[in-house]
Amino acid sequence: MTTPMAGPVRTGRRAGRQAPRRGLPASVSTPVASRAVGASRWSTDFRGSNDYPTIFLDEDGFTSFSACVSTRKREMRALLLIVLLATGFAPTWALAQSAPDVRIVVDVSGSMKQNDPQNLRANALGFAATLLPPSARASIWTFGTTVSNPLPSDAVADAWRGRVASLSPRLTDYQQFTDIERALRQAADAAPDSANRHLILLTDGMVDLPASGSDKAQRDRVSRQRIIDELAPELAGRGVVVHAIALSNNVDLPLLEQVAQTTGGLAAVADTPEELLRAFLDVLDRILPGDQIPIDGQQRFNVDDDIDEFNALLFHAPGVDSPVLVGPDGQRYSRGDHPGSVEWQSSDRYDLVTVPDPAAGEWHIEGDIGGDSRIGIHADTVLRSAPLPATLYRGFSTPLDVWLASDGKTLEADSRPDGLTVRAELKDLDGAVLAATPLEPSDDHFRGDLPGVDQLGNARLTITARSDRMIRQQVQTVNVVAALSAVLSEDGSRIVVHANHPDLDVNNTQLSASLTGRSLDVRQTGEREWTIAVPRTDPGQSLPVTIAADARIDGRTLHFELPVVRLNPEASVGLSGADLERGVISDTRQQDDGQGSDGGDDFTDGLTASQMVDIAVDKARQGWRLAKPYVETYGQRPVTWIVIAIILLSWILLRWRRAANRRRLARREEPSI
Repeated sequence: MTTPMAGPVRTGRRAGRQAPRRGLPASVSTPVASRAVGASRWSTDFRGSNDYPTIFLDEDGFTSFSACVSTRKREMRALLLIVLLATGFAPTWALAQSAPDVRIVVDVSGSMKQNDPQNLRANALGFAATLLPPSARASIWTFGTTVSNPLPSDAVADAWRGRVASLSPRLTDYQQFTDIERALRQAADAAPDSANRHLILLTDGMVDLPASGSDKAQRDRVSRQRIIDELAPELAGRGVVVHAIALSNNVDLPLLEQVAQTTGGLAAVADTPEELLRAFLDVLDRILPGDQIPIDGQQRFNVDDDIDEFNALLFHAPGVDSPVLVGPDGQRYSRGDHPGSVEWQSSDRYDLVTVPDPAAGEWHIEGDIGGDSRIGIHADTVLRSAPLPATLYRGFSTPLDVWLASDGKTLEADSRPDGLTVRAELKDLDGAVLAATPLEPSDDHFRGDLPGVDQLGNARLTITARSDRMIRQQVQTVNVVAALSAVLSEDGSRIVVHANHPDLDVNNTQLSASLTGRSLDVRQTGEREWTIAVPRTDPGQSLPVTIAADARIDGRTLHFELPVVRLNPEASVGLSGADLERGVISDTRQQDDGQGSDGGDDFTDGLTASQMVDIAVDKARQGWRLAKPYVETYGQRPVTWIVIAIILLSWILLRWRRAANRRRLARREEPSI
């Protein structure tokens, strides 16, 4: 068989070789298949079912089913099945390294009753039972006022999976308080003291300790700060990674982001079934990274003869027919008609297809599929990289170092495919490219720097190695955070600025701050912390504080503009551009927050153009995240778009009439003493 590699390295299928199944290294011997997909050959269709399918493997590798009646909404029925994909992506070389020890820490406090009314946590436990390969260890913890370990650490096998199903009632045994600090510490400290520990924290993210009165608020603050200042750095020093998934918008997201950032984990908000699934897949990609091949704009993908198997996860709108796979020879693979060696699982929103020994060449997909669809592969030749950071910093470039490997060895330059190029891209969760760069050959590696970006939040870092005869791709989710962050104290007397980027500190970074034109005193209060004292102000007035920073790093001077911090943010009256010493009384915030405005409408709220763009992008992303499930459902109905057009035109007309009326009015003069 022709091989896609030049030189002595053989990368095609070897005669008589049994391909390692589903990510287990060939040296690992186990009577249990490495994951539910592939244990046997069958087709499954849960369309129209009101049960959640739970798939387990017996000791002989056969598949059995148990169904638990769902109390969830219809769209949640089959989500458990799709997580089989994630384990299909776990590569041989990753599992051959230190096996992961995953500890899922689940919030059962009373606030979860309101913040997780759909009980998404129950699905999370089902995900865990299927996501992890048998070579991993796992445990489940619950916490509220106290911390419990209902499922101790053990190898992920049938017995462990079977016990997971019995834990669902424990998630609704609510407790009054939320001791996140104790939960993280006890889960991390528990035996065994493994080297590759990952904590997955599912919570609404609010520290809430037993106490009363002012003492309670103080205890909550102290515990929260101790998590940030002491516990998270301690866990990072021990190699414990914390991934935080907030199951509500009512969340202390800065806390979760700081813990994840410090320990090298991910942080995400998931308040829909789709977002929870995405978050778990993203976390697994970091624990067990694997190779993919891309789907192009015409829904095509290329399989080379080095690929032993591919897993196609194909998202689609509910109620439509499943997609169809068409091979290079024209053979069609559908949900109801496919070879017996092909595994096909189907649900209302996606299909998962496992094709062993696929024909080399161009495949294509018929039917509309979603943007999160993907093709995971198992192959001899894989794409590896130096550890990819889970956190990127706004405006800072990220160094990248990748290479190809076969049979566990780095491919030398003369053994690589002819014409191989490597490119890195950072995309937002909707697929828009935020930054991109080619990686240049350097010895046996490819290296380069990904440019910094301005957009904050979750993004996907994609590295693609491409030649005429093969493609390998890795996708990792990252958090893009601000290099510096500013927070107003609860009593409103000071603003605390913290350096998130590890290279920023008080020795190389200078801060300046002003309140409506008046400079404020900035003091260094830690190695990476500054405090800005703010004067006492009228609580009925909302005042903007602008903060800027200049840093000197590696011979370069970098300038930062932090988001405006507003004093008395709940006040209905705002000031902008007037000196406090004048004792100015302002008009409404909407009219007077813009600086230097002399006509027209002003919606700047004291923000710079870049800050307004950040807020607009953030609001748009929040709106799309909430609207996306409804768009998928109703977007195919013509009447939907007619109604949207009418609403949009009405809104534009209303805004135009209001602006015209304001222009007719004499503008009020700036008030002064």
